[in-house]
Amino acid sequence: SKQTLMEAAAAISEGKTNMANEILTRVVQVSNPVVCSEQRLIEYLSLALKSRVNSFENPSSMNELFSKEHDASTQLLFDVSPCFKLGFMAANLAILETTLDQPSSNKFHVVDFDIRQGGQYLNLLHALSARQNGKPAVVKITAVTDKEGDERLRYVDDVLGQEAKRVGVCLKFTVLVTHKPGDLSRDSLGCEPDEPLAVNFAFKLYRMPEESVSTENPRDELLQRLQVRSVRMVKAGIVMAMEMT
Repeated sequence: SKQTLMEAAAAISEGKTNMANEILTRVVQVSNPVVCSEQRLIEYLSLALKSRVNSFENPSSMNELFSKEHDASTQLLFDVSPCFKLGFMAANLAILETTLDQPSSNKFHVVDFDIRQGGQYLNLLHALSARQNGKPAVVKITAVTDKEGDERLRYVDDVLGQEAKRVGVCLKFTVLVTHKPGDLSRDSLGCEPDEPLAVNFAFKLYRMPEESVSTENPRDELLQRLQVRSVRMVKAGIVMAMEMT
């Protein structure tokens, strides 16, 4: 019921994780998502709260949310909503202005933790092509994922590769499979000493546990690792950029 979920949420807020787990376990056992929309909502909310308590022990519900249907609906929203297109265009412009501010620089590296269909980088390739001034532009995109053999990323590679070839931009697309922030390193990311680096965290950071729900605090660990690796710019949202010094 609504009251039970409120009690579980209050227990999480007060740091009483054992009590919250007990309440949520009872809710999941009695809820039936097939019966009605209210029961379905109760189950989804209880799974979300369980993931909030400990995302490492309850990862499946998040993976289920990001299904092929979810990707398709997200792409449809991107296609029909101008605010999303303008947001990504502004983010791409921020990447170009931040990473290509040196006249001698004709390459940069983007690390993306949630690339989805990759459509946001089509405008980036076009903008980069228009700024080449006779000097070949080189862009590296590293897609970070926790899934082995993701067919979707192969599709993204094909689409971006074909578009880059058409507009005359040299693109190197790689996939990095990692299950925890501690696996990150300059070598694993394929970073070169002289290349500017941009990192896309759009839709990613808010799903990572921080100190209020996890003693391991993977969110701050990831931010710290990227900062100490001389990241020039981090996109924490669609159009929000933060300069690293």
